[in-house]
Amino acid sequence: LGADNPTYHATAGWDWIPSIRGRDIGIWSDVYLTTTGPVVLERPLVTTRLPLPDSSSADLTVEVTLRNTDSQPVAGVLRGQFGDAHFERAVEVPAAASAVVRLDPSTIAALHLLHPKLWWPVGYGEPNLYDVRLEFATADGQRSDAQAFRAGVRQFTYAEENGALKLFINGRRFIGRGGNWGFAESNLLYRAREYDAAVRYHRDLGFTLIRNWVGQVGDDAFFEACDRYGVVVWQDFWLANPADGPDPADNAMFLQNAADFIERIRNHPSVGLYCGRNEGNPPPVLNAGLEKLVASLHPEIRYIPNSAFGLVSGGGPYHLMPINFYFDQRATAKLHSELGMANIVSLDSLQQMMPKADQWPRGAVWGLHDFTTRGAQQGGALEETIKKTYGDAANAAEWVELAQFTNYDGHRAMFEAQSKHRMGVLMWMSHPCWPSFVWQTYDYYLEPTAGYFGAKKGCEPLHVQWNPLNDTVEVVNYSAGQRAGLNVKASILNADGSVQWERTATVDSAEDSVAAPITLAFPATGLSPLHFVRLKLTAGGATLSENTYLRSLTTFQVPGLSFGPFHIPDYPAFDLRAIRTLPKVNLRHATTAERQGDRWVLWTELKNPSPTPALLVRLKVVREQSGDRILPALYEDNYFTLLPGETRRLRTEVEQADTRGERPSIMVEGFNVQAASPAPTAPPRPE
Repeated sequence: LGADNPTYHATAGWDWIPSIRGRDIGIWSDVYLTTTGPVVLERPLVTTRLPLPDSSSADLTVEVTLRNTDSQPVAGVLRGQFGDAHFERAVEVPAAASAVVRLDPSTIAALHLLHPKLWWPVGYGEPNLYDVRLEFATADGQRSDAQAFRAGVRQFTYAEENGALKLFINGRRFIGRGGNWGFAESNLLYRAREYDAAVRYHRDLGFTLIRNWVGQVGDDAFFEACDRYGVVVWQDFWLANPADGPDPADNAMFLQNAADFIERIRNHPSVGLYCGRNEGNPPPVLNAGLEKLVASLHPEIRYIPNSAFGLVSGGGPYHLMPINFYFDQRATAKLHSELGMANIVSLDSLQQMMPKADQWPRGAVWGLHDFTTRGAQQGGALEETIKKTYGDAANAAEWVELAQFTNYDGHRAMFEAQSKHRMGVLMWMSHPCWPSFVWQTYDYYLEPTAGYFGAKKGCEPLHVQWNPLNDTVEVVNYSAGQRAGLNVKASILNADGSVQWERTATVDSAEDSVAAPITLAFPATGLSPLHFVRLKLTAGGATLSENTYLRSLTTFQVPGLSFGPFHIPDYPAFDLRAIRTLPKVNLRHATTAERQGDRWVLWTELKNPSPTPALLVRLKVVREQSGDRILPALYEDNYFTLLPGETRRLRTEVEQADTRGERPSIMVEGFNVQAASPAPTAPPRPE
């Protein structure tokens, strides 16, 4: 299907999508007709230039092609608007010909902006957008044609250091952390509402970058959502790796498609990188052609030929590895394009995915949903890891609950390990196109898994973490600016919540840096078999980052393996089977709910009054009458640990349209939490 096929070649089937009947052949986007006067506006382009490092002003350049469809010359006025800036120019377009009009501050003073609101990626600032309108009117005042879109004031720059690509946005270092998208939806069912929900999740995760893998997402709504939420797009062209995707037979057609696509997306401020081929170089003719097209049609954005070699790196692995592996061998010195693991869904989603008879024991239907015992997913190895780490499972409910521990810890480690070089990493994958057990943060039904919250924790702009290679406590600053006088607290606690060791430190943190002010020292005696590392980063009494790790006194060795050119040695892993002996905990909780326009905001207060830690505590927002879960939902935190005597207050947000007319309520669940029916929500109390 890679050779000039009339549809998306991933529809043949991959290890993240089944074969699609009919291969999605057909019209997948809007088809429409417009009427215009004799002069048509085509190929508009708005670019911005900042006097870096100063960003208090910006120079705009506006370029547009005016095509005259008449047999006589047409005189008129090109008018434009960029936010509050208005401009115009008198133009005469020759008969049956085109004229390219280019406007910049050298001739139009209004195109020099003072104190512009910049477009920033997630965690760097707000993704400010400006309304742009272009119009051509003939000499008699009749409008001939007009176009409107949104653009941003921002400037990407690039550098190569030690053979590695570095990106900068508005003069600040940009570190890409996020994931790959294969398809948006296997049958191309996504529209603006779904794209908004999915990309909003990426913003909530703290993800700064989405790779449009092999260009398989083509909807304008995807790019518009990335613009709104400040997520940068790495845009691939349509060349799978040489083994899986044959070279096109018609180079001219391929390059014409590429030119059309660049012109369609180039005004989106979120587009930050183009790539020629997945895990390989394009054929020489196409590589030269793509490089030339990007340079001429979108000159401010960088083109690289290869997603996995050269200036960036890739190649997985694609299954759960021991936590130490990520810090030891995947603290990558280049932006790493693919790194993934299975991400098992909740019991609610499992029950929606397949009939009850297929849910347990695991069988062929699980394989249909991408859980294979071998292959890149290595599901068999995951089963063995869960069994050795947490104990065996008697049914589906037990197994998917245990899998949430690996979901959380594995995804957190993938991102935390990048503290060493801070070059960035992309999950394989952050978004599922159909009900799957692997390579996702939220599932097909838009329910966030524990992996979502592990990744969210690891992607905090200012973050405190435990480096297991040397037991240091690290303060990692990705995009939080210069921060002085931060307070770091590290505690080692027994299962009853008693503190066995504690240290504090003060640290100054610069953007794009890591500091290690504390080294953990685990007491030789007095620790319970299951204990906890609790880290907290504060400033002025406010918590900036908090992190909790499970640890045990006993470990086992995870045997090494080889895949491709890599050899993985043995690594230790904690034996955490003691969690199976924890008694059930009755958490106290109460929720207030307030309607704010088109959304509901819920605040849940929780307290653990017992002497037992509550693990994988999870809020689930449901409809108050039916009890059905409400999706999508933005949770401030989830799948967390609540130690004895601890309290937390957490925010949850849902759209009114997704409540289906019912009042939202919160259920509280967890690994060893005694489930209870949700209490009726109350209106918020006065602050």
